[in-house]
Amino acid sequence: MNKSMLSLGVAAFVAFAGMTHAAELIPVNLDGTNEGYNDPAARAPEGGNPGTTIGAQRQIVALFAADLWGTILVSDVPVYIGAQFNPLAPNVLGSAGATQIWSDHPNFPFQGTWYSAALADALAKEDLQPNAIDINSRFSSDFAFYYGLDGTTPAGQLSFLDVVMHEFGHGLGFQNFEDEGSGQFTSGIPDVYSQFTYDNTQGAFWPSMTVAQRAASGVNYGKVVFTGENTVHGAALLLDPRIAFRVTTGGATGEYSYGTASFGAPVTPTNFNGTAVVGFDDANAAGPSTTDGCTAITADVAGKIAIVDRGTCGFAVKAANIQAAGGIGMIVANNAAGNQPPGMGGSDPNVTIPAISVTQADGSLLKANAPFTVAFVVDNTKLQGADDAGRPRLFMPQPVQPGSSGSHFDTDLSPNAVMEPAINDSLNAAMFLDMSAALLKDTGWKLNEGNAKIAGCDTGIKVIDDAGLIVGANVVATSNLLLATSPDKATYQNKMSLYKDRLVASGLITGKQGGKMMTCSAKVPAAKIGNP
Repeated sequence: MNKSMLSLGVAAFVAFAGMTHAAELIPVNLDGTNEGYNDPAARAPEGGNPGTTIGAQRQIVALFAADLWGTILVSDVPVYIGAQFNPLAPNVLGSAGATQIWSDHPNFPFQGTWYSAALADALAKEDLQPNAIDINSRFSSDFAFYYGLDGTTPAGQLSFLDVVMHEFGHGLGFQNFEDEGSGQFTSGIPDVYSQFTYDNTQGAFWPSMTVAQRAASGVNYGKVVFTGENTVHGAALLLDPRIAFRVTTGGATGEYSYGTASFGAPVTPTNFNGTAVVGFDDANAAGPSTTDGCTAITADVAGKIAIVDRGTCGFAVKAANIQAAGGIGMIVANNAAGNQPPGMGGSDPNVTIPAISVTQADGSLLKANAPFTVAFVVDNTKLQGADDAGRPRLFMPQPVQPGSSGSHFDTDLSPNAVMEPAINDSLNAAMFLDMSAALLKDTGWKLNEGNAKIAGCDTGIKVIDDAGLIVGANVVATSNLLLATSPDKATYQNKMSLYKDRLVASGLITGKQGGKMMTCSAKVPAAKIGNP
């Protein structure tokens, strides 16, 4: 067998309280005294997280995430996850990945192929390197995370649980071991993730490509997909019908990729259609270009959609100026080369018109052919964020984004997926993992497709279903948390009853399943309270 060490530099383990389940994921606290997971600063309990310090709440979230993934996955070998908080690069919430990769074990489905440490151990049914960290995870000490476990993240905050589930997912195998910039595989050997990575332009899977072809594929935005049958099946159950942005008249007819805005009305076929013109304005100190939209619009945009250039002022400022001139929508052309239309941040409650962005190249083409007619069209035969065969797109921007390119679903997916490159407020990874677990199954993981159990008792609630709903996993993780934090069995059962009522009221389980869940909870030995 071959082994490649990626980033192993851990001297000792200080494990959080472990919990037993199908696959045992054990976060290993690598933070020093009074920092990160050991931060003693007081914090009020929130969203089902009973911790009373920042460090305690962080530990509880890490354990909860470990229980969720551990309940979903099946392995006889514990997975040790190095966990710590550090200042990271701007806007980076966290990072994680396998510490080791392995190839050529007789139990591996693909020979001559890299497998991440946790998956390699699960397939080999042995710890290929005992007493070693399998996954390293780091989280930003610069963000004010929401540490609740209930999926109700307040506006303006980010859910730490969503971030941890995302990063643990990378370490478990949602990653390739290829350099998108150069096209080189680690040691020239393909990885199992890349066995399912397919380029529609070249009509080939990554392992069969030359290095130069893979480098070209690594920036082939919108044309690279994941072909695993479980992932494709999940996409068919989850993804919305495709909404295409089309130019229908003029010299630039066709379909264009687009980005969306965090302000204004969401784009729909009914509110974004009609004639588009260039939104000319005066060149002055507020905006030196006549097409930046940063000053009052001088072009006739009343009842029309205006296209302006990115730069100088904020996106919302441009939209407000277009709206003030009677415009009904905005298209922003990027001001830097790249094949991915930028997302547009900012806020202005007074802006009500919809807005989209296009690439620099597409924007130049559209402006040169203005005026033109645009429309958004719903295609019920295709999926948003997937190719025409229903295979979900992978994130392949140009230029390459190291650590993000390739090893994420594309941002074009709708609804958003846990394993997209950015965490957003539409996620609830405590209950829903979309196609992310299905992708791990395609790479070799076995999923626990049975029912959740408490004290060995079957609750009748599926751990995970084909659509990625993980109610059963949540039941197990919540039971484990309440076992660890309740002073006695009566308190544990009372809290489980309140939790059961919330699940029934939300339609996530039936009353019969709730009754069975409480029957199972009653079977927990009193000795387990405080010591799960």
